[in-house]
Amino acid sequence: MRKFFIFLIVFTLIVPSIMGVQRNRLISLSFENADIHTVLRTFAKLGGVNVVASEEVTGKVTLQLKSVPWEQAFQTLLRVHGLTSVEEKGIIGVMTMEESEKQKRIIPLETRIFRIKYAKAKKLETTISSMLTERGKIKTNERTSSLIITDIPDLLDEIETLIDIIDTPTAQVMIEAKIVEIDYKAGRELGIDWWAGDEENPAKDTYYGGGVKTPIAEKGKFVFGTLLDGIKIEAKLSMLESQDKANILSQPKIAVMDNEEAMVLSGKKIPIITLDRAGNKIIKFYDVALKLTVTPHINPENQVMLEINPVISDLSSEATVDGGIIILTSEVQTILMVNDGQTAVIAGVIKEKESKVIRGVPILSKIPLIGRLFKSVSKSKDKTELMVFVTPHIIPMEKK
Repeated sequence: MRKFFIFLIVFTLIVPSIMGVQRNRLISLSFENADIHTVLRTFAKLGGVNVVASEEVTGKVTLQLKSVPWEQAFQTLLRVHGLTSVEEKGIIGVMTMEESEKQKRIIPLETRIFRIKYAKAKKLETTISSMLTERGKIKTNERTSSLIITDIPDLLDEIETLIDIIDTPTAQVMIEAKIVEIDYKAGRELGIDWWAGDEENPAKDTYYGGGVKTPIAEKGKFVFGTLLDGIKIEAKLSMLESQDKANILSQPKIAVMDNEEAMVLSGKKIPIITLDRAGNKIIKFYDVALKLTVTPHINPENQVMLEINPVISDLSSEATVDGGIIILTSEVQTILMVNDGQTAVIAGVIKEKESKVIRGVPILSKIPLIGRLFKSVSKSKDKTELMVFVTPHIIPMEKK
């Protein structure tokens, strides 16, 4: 009696494993105008499975298979003849599509709650809702980050499998930015691989920094590039700051999920008074700043594709007829591919400032006519450029 129970336990453990192996085996079959029930019986024997066909399953089969996995061959047979299958407790039921749809309408519905751990439940709701049957319903509980789904049990099993696959931890990216106002010549000698193409093809022509030819940007037109390997931008900027050739305006850092948008705003808001239809004064605030929007995408090679949208606004020295304010804005959208830790550079916003210095001998320089002999006038022209350095750092996911 004891031996019988040991045999029963061993049989229970081994048989499903053998059946799984048989369903993955390669088979070769040849049928011509054969009854579909005969073909299904052959598949059942080769796969080591139990197959039950409904009365509506009829027709002739012609097939020629050579070294094809059993599962693939079986599903292809069903699909070609407009059939489908349902497996329950080791028994495969074969039926027509019409019968399957009728069964879905009469099968009792079941409600399950799926707790979402990493993804946004609302976004998953959009994906899963397309899978539901006509009677299915889905709701999102944002407080507990859960999906409440009502549908037939088989479909709920499929949804559970899908959620386990797509609800996984998402990598994060630390976006480190430096917004710097730098002397134009000094900026062109930092060691930057410039991309001087147009907006549609920014990498059309490539130039190199360090004293070699670089692209000349028009006022308000952006140019893009990446730092050459080995360039330590922190040390370079510190040296230029000590020489009064650079001024770091802002150094924001922000962590963002992969494929999500991060935004950095550096500047000020100015109030502008307008009138509504009734003549009442309304104060609106407008950004006069550098606004940088970055969306990172991590690829399997640990490179980061950056969708970058810089917007730079500044006040114009001109004014309208009514004394209003003019805000100048430069904006562009581009995509750059950089390695983890590599720095992308955005430049092109150039400012020119002219200054005049008068030196002279006190009292004598102010005497009419001859005073010019005792003074000197020198003019200088400063040219600065606004540069944005963007460095993505992939934050490794903690394995649990």
